[in-house]
Amino acid sequence: KNVPGDGDCMFLAVALAAATSMGLGGNDALLRAISRETRNVVAQVLSAPKGNLYISPGNTVSSRDLLQSAVRQEPTINTVEEYLEALRTEGRDGGLYGGGPELAVLANVLRRPISIYEVDKPRLRKLLDHGVDNVIADDNDDIETKGSILPIVCKGSFGEGIFEDPCETAIKDSAVLLSNQVQSGAYSWRLHVLVLNVSPVEKHACVLLPQTHMEDEGN
Repeated sequence: KNVPGDGDCMFLAVALAAATSMGLGGNDALLRAISRETRNVVAQVLSAPKGNLYISPGNTVSSRDLLQSAVRQEPTINTVEEYLEALRTEGRDGGLYGGGPELAVLANVLRRPISIYEVDKPRLRKLLDHGVDNVIADDNDDIETKGSILPIVCKGSFGEGIFEDPCETAIKDSAVLLSNQVQSGAYSWRLHVLVLNVSPVEKHACVLLPQTHMEDEGN
């Protein structure tokens, strides 16, 4: 499911995925309000004077170290203060787009794994080589599709190995997981975000909503 692509797509995608996973909808105004609050929460956690964040099994990082690393990844930002100010500013107003450091924090805040997907380029090229006529990819792997199901691959997950679904681990025969009446995506404890190359210099995040619980298990 797509979200507006105006610099806030990553935060909007996480907001929509989280809302849908609880069986809720989300209009544009609501998602933007959640996105703005999410930016402030992430900034607050990153600016904490002490404390650790879970990254992966056996791997934690202090909030201060993650913030310093995030600053180094932004070529136009020189200080922690500049980074936090840009993080609190909406993307459409010139703020940060959001990336790995922000997703790591959000996985900890939400206590849920967040998996990131991209188009599986080798498989896509095979489709193109076999003459699939409703998928077009140029030299930059920008993709145009008309009704096609694109091959995707999970590139990694934030919060993997610790933030488990209590409906799977603590509730036998969970009614939520067994129900076939819950909307797509509501089965998923894990949040799924697809990142697309929309130009040689721009990426866009949108939401993957598993159709059933069984499709979610393999990630």
